[in-house]
Amino acid sequence: MRVGVLRGFLSRRYLGFWEAYLKALGVEVVRVEVPPARHQPYCLPVQELLAQVEALKVQGVDYLLLPDLQGGVESEKGGGQCPWLLDLEATLLRYFPGLPPVLKVPAELSERVLGRAGEVGHLLTQNPMLVGRALDRVRGLLKPPPPLKTPLGSVGVVAQPYLLEEESFRRTVEEALAREGLIPYFPDLPPEKLREEGDRLFPMDLPTDRELVGMVHYLHRLGRVRGLLLVVSYACPPIPGILRKAVRRLAKPHRLVTLGEDWQEALRSLKEEMQGG
Repeated sequence: MRVGVLRGFLSRRYLGFWEAYLKALGVEVVRVEVPPARHQPYCLPVQELLAQVEALKVQGVDYLLLPDLQGGVESEKGGGQCPWLLDLEATLLRYFPGLPPVLKVPAELSERVLGRAGEVGHLLTQNPMLVGRALDRVRGLLKPPPPLKTPLGSVGVVAQPYLLEEESFRRTVEEALAREGLIPYFPDLPPEKLREEGDRLFPMDLPTDRELVGMVHYLHRLGRVRGLLLVVSYACPPIPGILRKAVRRLAKPHRLVTLGEDWQEALRSLKEEMQGG
């Protein structure tokens, strides 16, 4: 039995547990390292996702492990207008006829995951004793990983959670800011705390939208942060619209930029505004 797993789309939050659990069940876990499918007309994270899924399909995995990014919450508002954020499985099925059967799992860890883990284990092994032993071995991995550490800079960085969980994205931001003599401050609260912050600014339905708005509210109230850099992965309306609505209510300088484009002029003018120039 071979199960394909994906890097990105919040994998840092859930994949450590599931990889260990699948291996404890005696299942082969298959990862691939492939370049993004840049010919596809989507944002970079989706291009990376599509390339991985295509490679796993070619390798003939029996199942594909996919995260439920929204924890079962459905909405047509905000990020719900983006099919990739709302339902990865349904969207991938439109692009990959013959997609391997999907094992959809929560994108965040807690004791509540045990029920789904038991279901997946029984499906893959048909061996209740093996499932029980495997769960006992990996139960300690159910604690959510702590937020990534952040440089203590003056530019608060706001982006979709699936971007901020990636070290490569953070390096890209740090390098761009460094060219202007600036240092970032990435949100350093757990997801549930950021969602609470977001609820104080204005209500959203999807967990990832609440988290995004919460980043704006949290970073804006930090005295250390003097300006905000809002990074979107693609210039499609839902996410930039949410961010523009959020910052209209706040006073600190900010710039909205798109991943993959040249940010230097925007960063230069942000620095000048932060310095009162």
